[in-house]
Amino acid sequence: MTKPFLSVILPAYNEEARILPSLRRRHEYLEKQNYDYELIVVNDGSTDRTRKIVEQAIRDWPRFKLIDNKINKGKGGVVKQGMLAAQGEWRLFMDVDESVPINEIERFWPHIKNYEVIIGSRYIEGGKITKKQPLLRRIISRGGNLLTQTFVAWGIKDTQCGFKMFTEHAAKEIFPLQTMERWSFDMELIAIAKKHGYKIKEVPVIWEEEAGSKVQAAKAALRSLRDVFVIWWRKITGKYNKK
Repeated sequence: MTKPFLSVILPAYNEEARILPSLRRRHEYLEKQNYDYELIVVNDGSTDRTRKIVEQAIRDWPRFKLIDNKINKGKGGVVKQGMLAAQGEWRLFMDVDESVPINEIERFWPHIKNYEVIIGSRYIEGGKITKKQPLLRRIISRGGNLLTQTFVAWGIKDTQCGFKMFTEHAAKEIFPLQTMERWSFDMELIAIAKKHGYKIKEVPVIWEEEAGSKVQAAKAALRSLRDVFVIWWRKITGKYNKK
């Protein structure tokens, strides 16, 4: 198999209701592109029919793969697993719910010659959230981003958008240093990338809030508050130095 230009990593946990149409849309889009690709679904110990649906769906799609975990690792854990198993020159992780549609990657391509980490952003000029989020979630999201900028990711307006792309080299250096396996892993990745001098580009994307989101705002806020300081401490004490 030719080395892929792009690897797409799709973490999945109990997604039986929407995984099949989601995969079909991605397959339809990627097959129209003029580059080699692979798509890796990483099953995060689902207790429903997610694994079986994916296995059946990818039989006729040789560029689609499944990594199956019997236990739940958390989104950060399976994203790390997928990014390190990938073979692509560029490696993108995104969500099953397509909050950011796959075609938004086209906004990334103009920047690949000058940057090694490219991240989607809802909060810079040109970014857009198509469905108004609840007030509490907006307050938590913006407040969390401000806190994160202050302590671990200065200059980054949106650390939590689940649409991030890394070069092969950056992925191989950053992800082995990742320790967060759940909500805060996005912040940690950016902190590690900044520590090691990678050039990061925020690109505006369209965010389409989907029903069935598994994020619980209050719990996420408490975890993030704690984890910002954990990441900051690990950063200043050398925990993210190269191994």
